[in-house]
Amino acid sequence: MLRPYLFFVRITIIVSCVIPLGLLVHNIAHSSQKQFVLALALKCGVLLALCLPACAAMVFLPQRLLGAIDRVAQYQRKQLGSLPERWVDLGIVCSAGLSLFLELAVIRWQSTVFEVFAFYKNLGLLACFLGLGLGYALAACPQLPLLLSAPLLAWQMLVLLISRYGPEGWSAKLLQYMPVSEELHMGLHAARNFRYAAVLLLLAVVFLLTALAMVPVGQLCGCLLERRPRLRAYGLNLLGSLLGVALMFGLSMLWTPPVVWFGLCFVAIVAFQAFDRGPLLLGLIASLGGLMTLAWPATPFWEQIYSPYQLIERGPGGYGTTLIRASGHYYQRIHDFSACERALGGQTIVDYYALPYRIHGRPGKVAVVGAGSGNDVAMAVRMGAEHVDAIEIDPAILAIGSRYHPHDPYHNPRVRPIVNDARSFLRTSTDSYDMIVYGLLDSHTLLSHGSNVRLDSFVYTVEAFREARAKLKEGGTLSLAFTVLSAEQGRKIFLMLQEAFDGMPPVCVAAPYDAAVIFLQRKGRSAELPVALLDRTGFADRTALYADPNLRADASTDDWPFFYMPRRVYPISYVVMVVLLLLLSLSLVKPFFRVRPQFGRLAFFLLGAGFMLVETKGITELGLTFGNTWQVIALVLAGILLMAFLANCLVQLLRLRHLALPYVLLLASLGLGLLLMKGGGFAPTLLGRLLAVAVLTCPLFFSGMVFSTLLQSSDDVSGAMAANLIGAICGGLLEYNSMYFGFLFLYWIALAIYGAAFLMSFKVQPLQGG
Repeated sequence: MLRPYLFFVRITIIVSCVIPLGLLVHNIAHSSQKQFVLALALKCGVLLALCLPACAAMVFLPQRLLGAIDRVAQYQRKQLGSLPERWVDLGIVCSAGLSLFLELAVIRWQSTVFEVFAFYKNLGLLACFLGLGLGYALAACPQLPLLLSAPLLAWQMLVLLISRYGPEGWSAKLLQYMPVSEELHMGLHAARNFRYAAVLLLLAVVFLLTALAMVPVGQLCGCLLERRPRLRAYGLNLLGSLLGVALMFGLSMLWTPPVVWFGLCFVAIVAFQAFDRGPLLLGLIASLGGLMTLAWPATPFWEQIYSPYQLIERGPGGYGTTLIRASGHYYQRIHDFSACERALGGQTIVDYYALPYRIHGRPGKVAVVGAGSGNDVAMAVRMGAEHVDAIEIDPAILAIGSRYHPHDPYHNPRVRPIVNDARSFLRTSTDSYDMIVYGLLDSHTLLSHGSNVRLDSFVYTVEAFREARAKLKEGGTLSLAFTVLSAEQGRKIFLMLQEAFDGMPPVCVAAPYDAAVIFLQRKGRSAELPVALLDRTGFADRTALYADPNLRADASTDDWPFFYMPRRVYPISYVVMVVLLLLLSLSLVKPFFRVRPQFGRLAFFLLGAGFMLVETKGITELGLTFGNTWQVIALVLAGILLMAFLANCLVQLLRLRHLALPYVLLLASLGLGLLLMKGGGFAPTLLGRLLAVAVLTCPLFFSGMVFSTLLQSSDDVSGAMAANLIGAICGGLLEYNSMYFGFLFLYWIALAIYGAAFLMSFKVQPLQGG
């Protein structure tokens, strides 16, 4: 087992050095003549000192060192096998908790370094599934190379952080492109030519480094599972996973940085190596190196806050403003409107924020959704609003506005700050408003690590705008400001608002601030745009442009909430990424297995694929029902594991042996969910929410019953877990189909997969029960 694993470790480390060295060449090539010599000396010195020794060590790795690694790995496996019985249950719980907590930590951290991982978090998820699944499959191997997990994690941190930040004057723009052309990204462009190859190389290297670091962790879990009866082992594994989610939930609540997350992970990894001084020392050194890398002040003049959603940075923005970045990317500015009025060109900023109020008139009650750091709230107060509900989903951004905004809007007695999802607030609020103002509400992250839906996607759907319209008083105004990334996206917003307001077209005004367009609607009558106001502000009427039927765009709905896709087209560029991930996965898995996979594993594989689809769909739909806040998503993830754990307990309690009833209940619950979602989903009432919880979690419960019942007839629990996790990878890749077919289509895929699993379960003789 160790030889092919070390081969991939060596190759991946060597290839990973290409990323910072390639950026070095790119930086030097684009440096000015005066800076060329200094850039060459400084950057070459730093990077060569780090990368070349690592490459040389991997290429010329001495056989004596390979033999030492092999001996330590064998000794680790032997020690684990001789672990006293009284500690085995605790070991299973701790190893499972480590695997899930480390998975969540890696996914969260990667998204704070490069934007591509914030927009495509499921790449990290699939890499973790691959590594853990391969590790479970190798549970019976005589070597357990857990001593390499901490060094691999530390190496990934070093490579990514050097590539992102580097020495002074460094630029990582070559890697700040998106590999998907069908979607738009705020401030980022789709990669082309050599940039496309560079981004794919980054994705491939990080995917393999993540998977390789997780393989020994999965093997650790699998080794311990084999020490207990199958159902008991699986139940303890689920309990540990649940504790891992709870721990990340608690740390997210405290806004802790990655040093804390990975510090706990490194402590757990090192604790499992405490059987000998050598591995313990190596683990401590690698852990210390990784934590020092994470703690290094890469952006010393910026305050860093790790909110439950993303990395928020606050720093100087020029002209006396405060700039906020999300995951290293421009997000918003805090403005002093009094200073803007005195500054050259600053009146444009004031006119932009004041425009909706000058058209509507002095408002009584205002709701600002996407309140951010408080600019829209401050303007509402300035324009005479009697009461302002300021809704912001990210508590860190609201805290920055509360502390640093010069107008102090969040401490004004007329303002009520609300930390909530905008869609959820509008669905459940009993208030009516004279104005509903959408700030520049755009996300730089996904709803969850298993979905392609962004955090703000359900705010921009036809159904969401209908709900907002219902909260307006007669004659009330809805104002939506957005940095329109293409004419087709402007047309998309135009169509959604027109449909939500019974065919009445919105007024569209282009303002020269953040490339924003303001869309205006009035309830019960047409919005009017005074010509004198346009002349005075210099803004432009873009209504005719976005009303043009020759601009082709498709409206977003709750079933197809992909707001950043102007057209409903199949994401071909995603297929390229999927093929890349499959090739990498097959390349990593194939050398370890000389024989064909056992036919009996196919049912577990299909159950993993189906569970991943149902889990993703459940997170999305429950988030829509209860609000897409981090608390809801965390509780849903914990609830999914709890359902599987309770199902396992029920199978043990009732001593179930037959598969027919759990499968029938599983397929029936999926069919019921499909019918209800086709009928419009769940009402935002207490009864509707209880029904949503019951309908959307029942498939997960019955799927857990099927898995636990089937596990009783399996020859080994670690092999079943491996097949299940590898199947989850395929389920994650199939989820991409929702970008064209919508989320209801995932029901049909899940039904087909579970139907095939039903047939496979009964085709294999040992799985017939009895």
